[in-house]
Amino acid sequence: MNSPKRLLKRQQIQNQFDRAAATYDNVAGLQRRMGKMLLSRIADLKTPKHSQLVDLGCGTGELLQRLEREGYSDLCGLDLSSQMISVARQKSPTAKFHHAAIEELPFEESCFDVAISNAAIQWCDTDVAANKMFRVVKPGGTILINVFTAGTLRQWHDAFVATGFESRVHPLAGAEEIEAAFTAAGFADMEVQLHREAAEFDSIESMYASIRQLGATNAMSSRSRGMSRGEYLALKDHFQVQLDSAGLLQLDFEWVQIEARKKLDSR
Repeated sequence: MNSPKRLLKRQQIQNQFDRAAATYDNVAGLQRRMGKMLLSRIADLKTPKHSQLVDLGCGTGELLQRLEREGYSDLCGLDLSSQMISVARQKSPTAKFHHAAIEELPFEESCFDVAISNAAIQWCDTDVAANKMFRVVKPGGTILINVFTAGTLRQWHDAFVATGFESRVHPLAGAEEIEAAFTAAGFADMEVQLHREAAEFDSIESMYASIRQLGATNAMSSRSRGMSRGEYLALKDHFQVQLDSAGLLQLDFEWVQIEARKKLDSR
C-alpha cells in the first residue's frame, strides 16, 4: 500500500510544527470543530472517567484540555513537536506528555482504552500508524480519528498546475487508502464518515499565511526547495481571477472520520 508519495521528512514535519506552535491556535478553527466531533463521540459512548485516553498528535493540547475539564484524569498526549507539547502542558497540567512520532509509539502493548487523533495521521505513514495504534489499544478499546484526505487544498494544487509549476501541496492519502490501512491493522466495527468544508479568504496573502501558521506545508522527501518568488507571483495572478462575486477565495478541506474497535479476542 505504501507508495513513493508517502515518503516523509520527519525532521521537516517537526520543524514546521515547532514554528507553527505560537500561531496554531489562532488559525485552527476547523481543527477545533473537527476535534469537537471526536469529543462528542467519547461522550456518546459513555466513556468512563477513569479510562486511559491518549491523544496522538496532540498539538497544542486543545482536546486534552477539554477532556480534563470534563473529568477525565488519566490522560496522555504525544506529539512530534516539542514546541507544541510546551503549549499543551500549560493547558493540561495533569496530563502526561511524550515527544515522539506516531510511527514510534513509546508505550507498552494494550495500555489505552481510547486513542484519539485529530488532524495528525496525514503526516504519518498511514500503514505504520494504524499498526502502532492497534498495538497500544486494549482489546475492546476504541480509536477515534480525523485525517485530512486528498481533496484538501485542492485549489492550491490546481493553481500550481494551471501556472505550469510542479505542485508543492503536500500530497495526502485518499479516504479508501486510510480505511484500508486501519482494516489491515486489525480494527473492526469500523464507522467511516467523509466530511468537506470550504474556508474563505480575501486574498492569496491571507490564504497562504493561514496555511503556514497551521504548519501545513509540504513535508515530502521529494521536496527539494520552498516556493520561489516567481511561483508565488504567478499563483497570485492566478488566484486574482478566481475571486468570487464577493471578492473571496475558496479553499477546500476534506477529511475522513473513523471510529473502530479492537476486538476483545485480539492478540
